[in-house]
Amino acid sequence: MLVHPVYRVVMFIAKVMFRELFDGDVYGDENIPRHGPCIIACNHLSYFDPPFIGSAVRSREVFSMARSSLFDTKFKNWLFGNMNCISLDRQSGDIGAMRSALRLLHGGKCLMIYPEGTRSHDGNAGATRAGVGMLACKTKATVVPCRIFGTFEIMDRSSKFFDWNQRATIVFGEPIGAENYMPCGESRERYRVAADTIMAAVRSLQIPKWSVY
Repeated sequence: MLVHPVYRVVMFIAKVMFRELFDGDVYGDENIPRHGPCIIACNHLSYFDPPFIGSAVRSREVFSMARSSLFDTKFKNWLFGNMNCISLDRQSGDIGAMRSALRLLHGGKCLMIYPEGTRSHDGNAGATRAGVGMLACKTKATVVPCRIFGTFEIMDRSSKFFDWNQRATIVFGEPIGAENYMPCGESRERYRVAADTIMAAVRSLQIPKWSVY
């Protein structure tokens, strides 16, 4: 399947902004598998996170979950749809969106998801939802933990303007196989255990000490 031109253009613009305006650095992108089902599990600080992280993945096309209110006009529905976003109603436990995500993973695609489900209110990690655990366990996809730094300072959820004096950094961690996030096998608690294991890996990531920051 060909990558839509809208996706290519948006990712190019995001890459330029990340690198040139916010002096962005990426570490560990070699940890993303080039083939097969993959979940990139990230913390969520700002609207900048999806395009910045998506543009940092050089080896493959990235799909992502996005709240349904972002699709509230014909133009935005067209735009976000062609940016590989899946509309997710966070209030209703959107079964259709989860089925779409499962279909993508079963098809060997790369899906970016935020285990917290929403942007941080204070820059710190919030409560983990079980959705990422369910997607991982049902597909046994490789999970790549990812942590982004600096975007909360660039533009938090209460800001109306960007802070151009901030830097952004993305760190991708070591891939996590199903045998490591499903230690309890097929038990009833496996989704929650998997979600907590994945989010713990995200929170543990730090900017390398040898980097110049």
